[in-house]
Amino acid sequence: MPMLSNDERDALKLTSDSTEANGLFIYNTDIDCVEFWSGSNWIDLCASALPSANINPATLATLTPGSGTLKGRTNFDIGVTEGGASGCGTVADRAADKADFGAVSAYNYTFTASATGTVRNVRYVIQDSEGVLQSSQSLSGTLVVGTLANNTSTQLTLNFKPDLNLPSSQPLIVGRDRISAAHVIINVIYNNGLTDLKVVETLNIQDCSCGNSVKTVGGGWLTFMCYNLGAADTVKFMSPAQQAAYTNPADEYGDLYQWGRKADGHQLRTAQAYPTNNTAYENGIVSGSNLDGNGQVASTSAAYGKFIKGFDNNAIDWRSPQVDTLWYNNGKKTVNDPCPTGWRVITEAEWQSILNGDPTQFSVSGGSYNSVSGNRWQWVFSSTPGYLVTPSGSSSPTLFLPAAGIRNGGSSEFQNINSLGQYWSSSTGGIFAYLLTFNSVGNVYPRDNSFRASGYSVRCVVE
Repeated sequence: MPMLSNDERDALKLTSDSTEANGLFIYNTDIDCVEFWSGSNWIDLCASALPSANINPATLATLTPGSGTLKGRTNFDIGVTEGGASGCGTVADRAADKADFGAVSAYNYTFTASATGTVRNVRYVIQDSEGVLQSSQSLSGTLVVGTLANNTSTQLTLNFKPDLNLPSSQPLIVGRDRISAAHVIINVIYNNGLTDLKVVETLNIQDCSCGNSVKTVGGGWLTFMCYNLGAADTVKFMSPAQQAAYTNPADEYGDLYQWGRKADGHQLRTAQAYPTNNTAYENGIVSGSNLDGNGQVASTSAAYGKFIKGFDNNAIDWRSPQVDTLWYNNGKKTVNDPCPTGWRVITEAEWQSILNGDPTQFSVSGGSYNSVSGNRWQWVFSSTPGYLVTPSGSSSPTLFLPAAGIRNGGSSEFQNINSLGQYWSSSTGGIFAYLLTFNSVGNVYPRDNSFRASGYSVRCVVE
């Protein structure tokens, strides 16, 4: 019987076309065992009784790491936009990690035998505790029967669920950063002639996008921007939980808009008041030539870029006459909507939909509320006070609304910072506009209304 080393055996360059070699026996001096050519690969007779592929996961921890390599994609971002979350890195670094599971849900992982030592009976065990793989995916099996030649490779294909990038996916991945990501662990196990060794790869399925999705009463989802308009760049890459724990809340407050106005400078917390820059109640309502063709303050007006005091006895607004379609008209955002491309100001009905869907004004008390829409609202009075919103089925909050305070529409005075949050909608009713209001004693009003000259926060939603 020929006595050959691995290198000498591989120098024969046998392939499936080498039919004349079928049944060829050799004695492999590297593994001290007889092998034969099956017509497609070398079979190690000493390993004819293969170990079971169904290895107890508890046993995996006892296996010594081997020297082989296992390569493949390890991070899956279900979305990449202008922001990110804890541990995810920059957008540029994560762009290659974006996964459109609806288009491609199968990914290959390549195990390459180590350069020294015997590699045989290559098996795999996959740990998928949350069920991100398709039910048809085998979680254990054999990749190579017998010996795998050194420096050669074998592949394992993982088939992921195709809807992991949707807010309706089970498990829910939306809103989960790298710290709270779902994990798949691939264990490749081989025998070195004496014992079993393992090579391990951990995969992260995460949502590092800047978009916070919460459930609606109708069974759908509504995706919010991660931060208030005007918030500092330092918070745009934070998860909701990190925002609540952030020790510089002023970075999160953002701007305070008068209803219907676009960003012309009036929304800045440093903006001067009009007609005079003090906190006295005054009437600076603009009209006529002080308004441009879009209904905004004309750039030639003395009120341009300033917070307009709109105090009078009939209606508190920053302009006259009132117009109800400045932000939203016939189901679409207008040119005055201050949200960036792809986003718009939320409607009054949408604020209701993520709390309870009740069209009447109401309040809830106690600081924590499990909404019938499937979201848990929890007041946090921590480093940055506000509300954390967590969809049912998720252990991580997906939305944080800081108590950013307001700017009084009659006096221009800043009020209730850290104890009150008021967020505009694009909807109106009579002389008022609708908004979400919450406060530090746990009251939440998803259909509050207020005068349009008031300065309130804006949180955009996906168009």
